[in-house]
Amino acid sequence: MTNRLAASIFILLMSIATARAADEIVGPLRTQWGITRDLVVNLVQIMPEDKYDYKPTPDIRSFREIVAHLILENHSFMNLVAGEPPPDKAKIDALKSRDELTKALAESYAFGERTLAALTDAKAVEQITMRGQSVLRWYPVLYNIQDSMDHYGNLVVYVRLNGLVPPRTAAAKAKTQ
Repeated sequence: MTNRLAASIFILLMSIATARAADEIVGPLRTQWGITRDLVVNLVQIMPEDKYDYKPTPDIRSFREIVAHLILENHSFMNLVAGEPPPDKAKIDALKSRDELTKALAESYAFGERTLAALTDAKAVEQITMRGQSVLRWYPVLYNIQDSMDHYGNLVVYVRLNGLVPPRTAAAKAKTQ
C-alpha cells in the first residue's frame, strides 16, 4: 500500500468518525422529532371539523384545545432551543378552523425541524434556562417530544371514541392483510 493510499484511507476513516460523532446527540433527536411529527400530524388530519370541539368529559380539553396546545408547546420549547423569545399565545389562540389548526400544527413541527437542523452537538450541550432551571439546550427537545406523545395518546382516544381508526393502526392492519 502506498503512503498516499494509506493517508487517503486514514483521512476517510477520520471523516466518517468525526461526522458520526458530530450527530451523536442531535441525530437521534432529529429522528424522533420526525417520527413524532408524523404520528401527531397524521392523526390530527383525520378528525373532521365537526368533531374538533369533542370532549370525552366536560372537565378536559377538547380536541381543538389539545391541538392548539401542541402548537404552542412546539413553538415554546423549540424557541428555547433556538434562543428566541416565546411565541405569541394570542395568535395561536386565534386559530379556530380545522384548516388553520392543521396548517399551524404542521408549521410548528417544521419550525422544530429547522431548529434541529441548525443545532450542533456542541451547541446542544450549552446551558440554558427552562422554567427557572438550568438545563442543556437539547433537553427542551426531549421534553417537547415526550409532551407531544402524551397528547398523541389523548388524541388517539378522542379519534377512537368518534369511530375513527388512527392512521398508525390502519397502516399496521394493512400490512397484516
